[in-house]
Amino acid sequence: MSYPPSNNNNIANERSVLNLDRVVFIGRTFSEYMWMFNLDESSLKDLEILDCPSGASSFVAEISAKYKVKTAVGCDLMYEDGNLPILEKRGKDDLDYMIDSLSRVPEFYNWEMYSNIEDLRKSRASSLKQFISDYTTKEQVNSPSKKHKRYVKAVLPKLPFSDKSFDLVLSSNFLFYYHNMFDYDFHHDSILEMLRVTSKEVRIFPVQKPDAKIPEYLDTLMESINERMRRKVSFRIEKVKYEFRNGVNKMLVINRVD
Repeated sequence: MSYPPSNNNNIANERSVLNLDRVVFIGRTFSEYMWMFNLDESSLKDLEILDCPSGASSFVAEISAKYKVKTAVGCDLMYEDGNLPILEKRGKDDLDYMIDSLSRVPEFYNWEMYSNIEDLRKSRASSLKQFISDYTTKEQVNSPSKKHKRYVKAVLPKLPFSDKSFDLVLSSNFLFYYHNMFDYDFHHDSILEMLRVTSKEVRIFPVQKPDAKIPEYLDTLMESINERMRRKVSFRIEKVKYEFRNGVNKMLVINRVD
């Protein structure tokens, strides 16, 4: 099956909306996750949650330390035993790269959440620091009472988890946003895989490209996934509280109904 998104031949326009030329290893905070995914603390109680891909976000560290979740696991292709120095350097380098890219087009961003570029840098650096600290101490934890390590190496569209291992799968700032790097098939297979490992729900933010447009192939994608899931899923698009990139404020929610 192949139904690739349309190519944008206007390279200058592609760059003007900050299509990055690589997937960045950037951190976001627990608060940002709550806004991106329209979550509240009470809704997370006793859940088993997967953050996929987790990157350098501090969500797993913060929710594990402060909130009553049953399990929180982060997965990413960068996670691997003994590679802490690589992660820390990559996180710092990608933060510099992202800040430099963003500072060239500040008019595309909403500066109510962060007062300025330096405020944004501090928030992202804080998230990276919390992630690194937690990764250092929790990477190897795999007690008999836990099904998974807290940080697991994984590469979409194939995850190393059993069917219905989690109640909720969160995926932020990866699918759809990097539309210029990953084709229709990758999106299709990755969403099916996330649905395989959840028993209840997948939330993907954003369901938009950097220009705030919903991909033109979304309806076809959702119909194909519905067929593959034997019509046992439901979909909706929700507006969220989080809007840093102007107009990018919509999340895709997919529920299993079996």
